[in-house]
Amino acid sequence: MADCDIFREQLAIKYPLYGHALWEPSPRYPDKPVQVGDVGFIRKGKFCRLFNALLLENDPSHEFGVPEYYKPLVSNMSNHLDRGSLARNHYCSAGVSVEPDPGFHSR
Repeated sequence: MADCDIFREQLAIKYPLYGHALWEPSPRYPDKPVQVGDVGFIRKGKFCRLFNALLLENDPSHEFGVPEYYKPLVSNMSNHLDRGSLARNHYCSAGVSVEPDPGFHSR
């Protein structure tokens, strides 16, 4: 099994409600960050964008075109993003624990 699949599977077991973990969360094209409404697929742990469901059909960012009979979605939610963060220990696979560093002294 590929490293990206092990990573995704282990996080899905421990945190099934957090969505799909990406091995490489950076967008495929660094100059085009992933946006709300992006539609695509995941290959080797990386999101590959096809188009954005909230943008007009002729938007220049739709490099690969849009599906036939495409109509953009209209969002009626004003606050649809949740910007939470995971604690440091959330990045461990199920059954793995973090041991304190014996050389670390907190003050």
